[in-house]
Amino acid sequence: MRKAPVTTILDPIEISAVLLECAAQRCLIFSFDLMIVGSELQDAILAKLQRMGFEPDEVMLLASHTHTAPATDQACERLGIPDTAFVGDLAAAAENLVRQIQQRQPAEVSFEVFRGRLDHSVSRRRFWPFPTYGRMYGLRFTSIAFAPNPSAPRDEQATVALLRASNGKVVGLIWHYTCHPTAAVPQDVISADYPGAVRRALRARFGEIPCVFAQGFCGDTRPNIKTSARRNGWRERFRRMIRLIMSGPLFVPPSADDWTRWSQSLAEGVCAIAQGKPVQRFSPASLQTGSARIALSEFFTGSTPDKMLAAQAVRIGEDLEIVSLSAEPSVEWQRTLDEAVPVAPGRIRLYAGYLGALFGYLPTAAQIPQGGYEVEGFQPLFGLSGHFKPDRISPAIAGCVRDAFADLERAKLRTTDPLPLPAQ
Repeated sequence: MRKAPVTTILDPIEISAVLLECAAQRCLIFSFDLMIVGSELQDAILAKLQRMGFEPDEVMLLASHTHTAPATDQACERLGIPDTAFVGDLAAAAENLVRQIQQRQPAEVSFEVFRGRLDHSVSRRRFWPFPTYGRMYGLRFTSIAFAPNPSAPRDEQATVALLRASNGKVVGLIWHYTCHPTAAVPQDVISADYPGAVRRALRARFGEIPCVFAQGFCGDTRPNIKTSARRNGWRERFRRMIRLIMSGPLFVPPSADDWTRWSQSLAEGVCAIAQGKPVQRFSPASLQTGSARIALSEFFTGSTPDKMLAAQAVRIGEDLEIVSLSAEPSVEWQRTLDEAVPVAPGRIRLYAGYLGALFGYLPTAAQIPQGGYEVEGFQPLFGLSGHFKPDRISPAIAGCVRDAFADLERAKLRTTDPLPLPAQ
């Protein structure tokens, strides 16, 4: 949480985008090196693009969720106060990027999808059976500590989808991984965090191409950084012991060298996956998009910001689809949604959080009675005050995703004479 301006830029933050078109259908997929896109920036971009002929359903705005980027959401001002001029500049930059894309010669593309496993994240929800005391919760006799839990679910599968032109050249890519970008050291800087490190590595391999990042359901996972051994004096050891007694086990802060090793290792792993054998190779002949929204009151009781839970789906051919939510979902939502809305055989589905006007964290029904930061602690920072409904949250979210796919299928019925898919 930032309380003061920063002046150091550790590495650049970017906006990346690809424009997919097929017959009467098209879709713009953006990725922003931002913690949250937010309502103000989303509305400004959609208004500009609507004047260019793009409908809101044709635009997917994804944030990488890096914690070392300027704030953009007024509803989350306790996480950082947005600069109105900066938000306006971002909207103008997104519009200019689309104009540049439209001026380029369209290219028919095929997709090559690569998948592999990494080992760079860990769950941050750990049951602690001893009393703790802290400013956020006061005295608790047991708790869900904000601490590493290697036995809890995580998603280590990384995906890279290359867009390859007919001449064999890679003209863009979409990549996906599931881990909170909270590792950059020092923290009082501007940085794209690990998505920036991966982007630099991918561009070193494939050239200066658009690299769109779809952040997975990483609400309860974070970097698993092995910290280097340090020689601490008795005062530091004593402080750690007191923190353990009062707050339970905590993550050990990494050094700058620790962060560099971890992020470079992750980037090398993603590049190695992208240079392996593709699990899917296809030339899409169709493109469909769909969306749906529900009120937060469907699964939350109490005061909330003026936002809704949005679900957006894009299907590229019959082989790849992206499902995104305007929330910070816990990783187990992937399994829940796969069961509620099964994936077609042979199709790859990528789940992305941090869509548009994100409202806050989305815990699972099982996590709600357990409590913890992802259930209660985050609420004041995001403008919420109340309780999740454990009996309603799963059917409400699954129903919203199901409605987004129903909207996608209706759009599919309106599509006529599918043609090869160009990317710009």
